Amino acid sequence: MGFYYQSLYGLLCIVKATDDDAAVCLERLDDVEVKVNGQTLLNQLKHSLSKKPKPVTISSVSLWKTIKAWIDVLPKVSLNDTRFQLVTVAPLPAGSPLVPLLDEATSRANLLVLLADEAQRVLDEREAAATQKKPVPHGERGAACAAYLKLSEGVRQTLLSRVSIQPAASDIVQIGKDIADALKSFPPDRREAIARRLIEWWDLQVVHSFCGIRERAISMLDVQLRLSEIAGEVHRDEVLADFQFVTPPDDHAPPSLIAKQLQLVDCTKTEIRAAEREEWRARSQRHKWISERVDMAGRITLYDQRLAEAWRDKHALMVEQTETSTEAQKRSAGLDIFRWSFNDAMAQISPFAKNWSADYYVRGSYQFMSVDLRVGWHPDFEVLLKGGS
Repeated sequence: MGFYYQSLYGLLCIVKATDDDAAVCLERLDDVEVKVNGQTLLNQLKHSLSKKPKPVTISSVSLWKTIKAWIDVLPKVSLNDTRFQLVTVAPLPAGSPLVPLLDEATSRANLLVLLADEAQRVLDEREAAATQKKPVPHGERGAACAAYLKLSEGVRQTLLSRVSIQPAASDIVQIGKDIADALKSFPPDRREAIARRLIEWWDLQVVHSFCGIRERAISMLDVQLRLSEIAGEVHRDEVLADFQFVTPPDDHAPPSLIAKQLQLVDCTKTEIRAAEREEWRARSQRHKWISERVDMAGRITLYDQRLAEAWRDKHALMVEQTETSTEAQKRSAGLDIFRWSFNDAMAQISPFAKNWSADYYVRGSYQFMSVDLRVGWHPDFEVLLKGGS
């Protein structure tokens, strides 16, 4: 959980960055390493799902473990080109001596003294306990305090001047929303969907970065390219119900085969009029989609195939079951198939797009296909209507 939090925090850093050359690398010099304009920001992350995480204080184990991690990495970095940040979901108490770390411009002079005093206290208490052959305290902080005191005063001062803290950071439950909120270039109602797909892609990139399938650092340009692709995908998936409340024009002449198909199964006049209306709506919607977007013709064809398959499963079974039935029984069975297509199919077949909820497209598409005899209602509709128009 803690490692995955690091991954998501790395993505948050990238989407909030303002420089095109920004890049993120996980678990190299630190938990999350951010490079921007030749400068490196090393982030040490401390995560917790506790509702009330223990506040960070000058004696916190998490603070001293972080300091030790940064001391260990000093030989590998240029201190003048590197900044250090402790990111923790824990709060910072009011009046804490660590408050100056909230602002890099604030003097650290007092904090330098307090940290040295705390480190010395830890070592003194450990030494005293060892001398008295008592249990040695501060086991988790001993090495860190010793390493800190071994630094020259000048290095301590330079290091601390480049250290900051980000307390009360969002935990792993909240950070996904933070990522979505940071996508300011996209409409608010689409950010969550875009963020979800971006995170899926990012997860794989992180894994590939560790496996050597891709370079270790993931750049802002990589993320921007993927965002543009996702935005297009989300846009293609979202379609509008343009004809939900539109009625056919007064001079509309519906294809005659709609009524002929329905009359074969004794549909009422009301059902026939409704079917003709929905066919006009679906056909108008198809025409609008195809004229506005080049990808829609293929999507419409594939969805027609899905509708036809669902119809075929029911119609073929009905044909078998009515092989020896009377004509009246065949008509009644065919009427059931039509009413399924009009009243139930849209709830049983996945929608044309994720945001689609209008009924007319499934209803009307079945009528649209019935004109070409790709579907029908009577068990023998193809024979009975052969040559019809």
